[in-house]
Amino acid sequence: MKTYRETMDELRFTEQEKEAMVDRLLERGGSRRKGLNLRCAAVAVAAAAVLTVGAGAAVVLTPAGEVFASVLGGAPAQTEILDWMGVPVGASDTHNGVTITADAIIGDAYSYAVVYSIAREDGQPLAEDLEPLGNGVLPLTFDRADTSVGVTGGSSHGSAYFYDADPSEPSIQYVEKMTSDVPLEPGTATASFRNLYRMGKDFQDKIPVAEGKWKIRFQFSFPDSSVRLPGGQTFQLNGMEAVLDGVTISPLSIQVDYTVKEELVWDNQSQENGRESEHDREQSYRFFESLPLSLNMADGSTVDLSSLGGSIDPETGRTVCRKGGVFEEILDLSTVESVTVAGITLPVTP
Repeated sequence: MKTYRETMDELRFTEQEKEAMVDRLLERGGSRRKGLNLRCAAVAVAAAAVLTVGAGAAVVLTPAGEVFASVLGGAPAQTEILDWMGVPVGASDTHNGVTITADAIIGDAYSYAVVYSIAREDGQPLAEDLEPLGNGVLPLTFDRADTSVGVTGGSSHGSAYFYDADPSEPSIQYVEKMTSDVPLEPGTATASFRNLYRMGKDFQDKIPVAEGKWKIRFQFSFPDSSVRLPGGQTFQLNGMEAVLDGVTISPLSIQVDYTVKEELVWDNQSQENGRESEHDREQSYRFFESLPLSLNMADGSTVDLSSLGGSIDPETGRTVCRKGGVFEEILDLSTVESVTVAGITLPVTP
């Protein structure tokens, strides 16, 4: 029988394999309401906060700007925004010598991101010779990973992946970036994780890294810096009349709500490989994927956001659609001049 180390040493990835694995690691499905996954009371903290637990015990919390620097940008202006919008958490759970900690959360009206740290109590690395794939993503996966934030009546989409924020210390990080198609409400978040694995070469084999079940509860609350842009304008989308219901933008994310005045009918005939039928793919493109969306920056540049995910909700005689997601980096809204949706340009005034 091979040792764990020998099995690790045999893992090698070509560049093509790395890219394919990254795509798989970044995928986070929505619901077929239809949710589309396309690739894609808080306090401002300026210094390390202290969370008091138990009788006299204290946990030093890392500022949100530092926690999110690796995933949302670490420039001074971005750190300032992250520290204002984000909230350090510090809640954790330990099982079989491995601790998972919710480090910080950031959010707005529809989106949120949470960073978790994973570390062994004995200070040893989670896995030997763990090398990142493309874009710094680590080839790890949970049997189950879910953060419930109390949203009901809607679907969500986004991404989740592992990375190493600081290779000089043994913990690794896991980030979830999620967008809901209904407004988020303050409350209690419950994060549940089960069994951590390292992915094998063919992406089907899973090598155990840490077995156990972890459950973490923490306050789901943060400052909402969203700006709501007025809607009501009509436009044409692939020959169909549509109405722009509104746009919501924050330094973290964007959400576009629109209604197509035609009812989409799914055939719900999945192929043998589990993928959508040709009809459903065509309808997804016609009603949703083809909607052009972009940010117009003050420096004259344009950021294309047309490939963001969202949801399609057919109703009698119409189809309600929502397109949005978390930005690759936190944005200073003073640098965003306007948002353009299907030829309709809306000025952004923070």
